Amino acid sequence: METTRSANADIFNHDAEAAGYDIDVRNEADPIRTGYRDVLRWVVEQAHITPSSRVLELGSGTGNLSELITSCGELISVDISENMEAIARRKVRHLANRRFIKTDILEVFSHELGEFDVVISTYTVHHLTDQEKRALFALVFNHLVPTGAAVFGDLMLQNGSEKEEKIQQYLTKGDRATAEGIRDEFFWSLDTAIADLQRLGFKVNTKRFSDLSYGVIARKANGFKKTD
Repeated sequence: METTRSANADIFNHDAEAAGYDIDVRNEADPIRTGYRDVLRWVVEQAHITPSSRVLELGSGTGNLSELITSCGELISVDISENMEAIARRKVRHLANRRFIKTDILEVFSHELGEFDVVISTYTVHHLTDQEKRALFALVFNHLVPTGAAVFGDLMLQNGSEKEEKIQQYLTKGDRATAEGIRDEFFWSLDTAIADLQRLGFKVNTKRFSDLSYGVIARKANGFKKTD
């Protein structure tokens, strides 16, 4: 399958915000950040990472997710921001077999990555369009072992109708920043994403953490063949 760079990769490069990123995400009074730490802990718990697991982390940022991993066989972390990675390195020194690849999360699949036991990602895939999400899910499926899983935590809404409802809801509250965030970024539409994941052969479970954040577990059923 051909891989291309995501259309908005440079727009969502957080180099300029890296220094203040960790302070920002700790502000759980912000609806965008509510449940942040719970989401990260849940993703690592549901990933069931063992000391022998090969793990692919998409959108590694400042290392807040990977620092929660106790040990693994190998961790490949992917992010487009060098400044975020500079912060992450200080948090993940306990993971001796970690390798960082500076690239877009779609482009990384053009590397010879091999197969993974688990793919993890938090607060990153909402930067992809629906079409790009669909492409990413297929790439993830093809790079998981037959019993592998992908675990995501991100900004999500049930469907397109809820998106419009939430925009109006936050505008009514006087929270223009959140309303514009929902309008301008590509929050998951869960109905579309779940259908896309199931079509590939994933078994999908979800968990809601806040008004705007969910977790998604996509487990690959044993024996499914790779997609074309």
